[in-house]
Amino acid sequence: MCGIVGLYYFDQEKKAQASDLKVMADSMAHRGPDDEGFFTQDNVAIGMRRLSIIDLGGGHQPIFTPNKRKVIVFNGEVYNYVDHRPALEKKGHKFYTKSDTEVVLHLYDEYGLDSFQHLNGMFGLAIWDEDEKQLVLARDRIGIKPLYYYRDDEKVVFASEIKSILALPFIQAELDMEGVAAFLKYGFTPAPYTVFKNIKKIPPAHFVRLKGRDMQITRYWDVSYQNKLTGSEDEVAEQLYQQLKEAVKYRLVSDVPLGAFLSGGMDSSGIVHLMNELGTKSTDTYCIGFGQGFDAYNELEAAKRFATDYQTNHHEILVKPDVATLFPKLIAGLDEPLADSSFLVTYLVSQLARETVTVILSGVGGDELFGGYRRYLNVQMNKYVKVMPVWFRRNVVKKVLNSVPVDRNSTMLNYFRLGKAYFNTADMEFSQQYGSYTSVFKDDFREQLALHDQQIPNFYEKYFDECDSDDLLDKIMYYDLKTSLPEQLLMLTDKMTMQVSLEGRVPFLDHNMVEFAARVPSDMKIKGFKLRHIQKKAFENRFPDYVFQQKKKGFGAPVGVWIRNELKDMAHDLLSETYLRNQGVFDPKTVSKAMDDHFQMKEDYTDNLLALITFQIWYQSYLGK
Repeated sequence: MCGIVGLYYFDQEKKAQASDLKVMADSMAHRGPDDEGFFTQDNVAIGMRRLSIIDLGGGHQPIFTPNKRKVIVFNGEVYNYVDHRPALEKKGHKFYTKSDTEVVLHLYDEYGLDSFQHLNGMFGLAIWDEDEKQLVLARDRIGIKPLYYYRDDEKVVFASEIKSILALPFIQAELDMEGVAAFLKYGFTPAPYTVFKNIKKIPPAHFVRLKGRDMQITRYWDVSYQNKLTGSEDEVAEQLYQQLKEAVKYRLVSDVPLGAFLSGGMDSSGIVHLMNELGTKSTDTYCIGFGQGFDAYNELEAAKRFATDYQTNHHEILVKPDVATLFPKLIAGLDEPLADSSFLVTYLVSQLARETVTVILSGVGGDELFGGYRRYLNVQMNKYVKVMPVWFRRNVVKKVLNSVPVDRNSTMLNYFRLGKAYFNTADMEFSQQYGSYTSVFKDDFREQLALHDQQIPNFYEKYFDECDSDDLLDKIMYYDLKTSLPEQLLMLTDKMTMQVSLEGRVPFLDHNMVEFAARVPSDMKIKGFKLRHIQKKAFENRFPDYVFQQKKKGFGAPVGVWIRNELKDMAHDLLSETYLRNQGVFDPKTVSKAMDDHFQMKEDYTDNLLALITFQIWYQSYLGK
């Protein structure tokens, strides 16, 4: 695991400087505290910081082909490198290390731009090919690892983190209002957007080819929801189990200590179960809780019970974090604002894990593949609500729900919140309904809020249309796979684990697993109103029963309580009329009304205020000067 950096000047007479690479790499030393390496040749320079995981002594980068004509820097892990090495050796390729990075380079040497099809793993990489006089950048299929680039008329600068690009004195941080509009709508910035002008994300499953003055971005993979599996539920469940087992097996290869996050839920428990079945004894497991009064976020009891049954070396932490201090530090670490409180939880549990391991397995992705989110039940709800008389739905149900108080920290008031959100969107087309249900700021609210609102692509319509299935559940899962999963959940997982030099691995997002899940019929994923039906069936009679019985809890933090308490002063300062007028990004009256309605419990604006607070903290970190 590493962080990579680089520069490419369009003018071949312009010399790239190793000193610039050093400045960039030093800004993200947390990603690679063990080693560094740089390569420059004329107008090209690439470099890295290394966290040693495989071939601790021999995996120094950059790595070259024997003739020195091709060179690579690599961030991530390719798990099937051991499968490819013998075949490459038979073709005459010579290896000088035991690292996966060298295999990736030789695969490129053999197959060129088609080589990425052969990789099973997570990565952001750069290859300088002197024979072709081209620089190739690539990101893994799902977007587990990030890769950003800056482009102007003179050059392209790339890095694993935005802060490394901005570390160069000749690149200034500027606000991109299209990126801000995307953030306000989605709560994150979908690729290729960022909130920085001239800085973009390479989308998942894409590579960039820089040759001369030409820059091409090409997609090399996509997931298909066609060719649904036709076997019985028992057969599909067994296939699921074996597919996940193979994905976990690949991710146990490590030359350093390895453990697993454990919440006690289906995904993390499934991974620990399979680790145990594969012979990983005395696994180190980690869980976090917030103590009494925060039952909706506290998974310590369930995790401890499972850990005891599986005899893991269990570590847990009960925290009352100083959020007013942690928020600025962690949001700066994210590079971009994010309307998702789980970044703080991920950081704290990663910090705990790093005390004893260097690699951690995580259950991220299970919800998106097998139907774990309550919002997916809208597909089923629509079947029943559509037969309800329209006048009753609009004039009775909506009227009642819009008149009651809402609060996600109360079980009853949270059901009112969910019901209100659903019935206020029930008459929309499904892509619009899902968009309204998952957007942070609705379009009319955003238009009032942002003083310089920009028109941005409708990613709901874009990915609903691109999905090759007519099934509604397939469409929303495809949308999530392309947007919130890589640029929200995986982004924060990468940034928060790497903040403490911990490598996170996600078995559910093995691309073979993703392709398998896409072929599972929707009625096997969600049966009636039963979420994760086929996933539960796969672990039936393998798990303790209590894993299936416990109520799902989100991997988040009690941010609603914090906004009313620990973050209250910060919120009022950063969202004050004076500050907002001087900043010139948001309308003070719209913000003031939202805050008043939230604190009076007329509306639940937790997500909205979290988005605004994180944006303002981010703004101070990167643009406040």
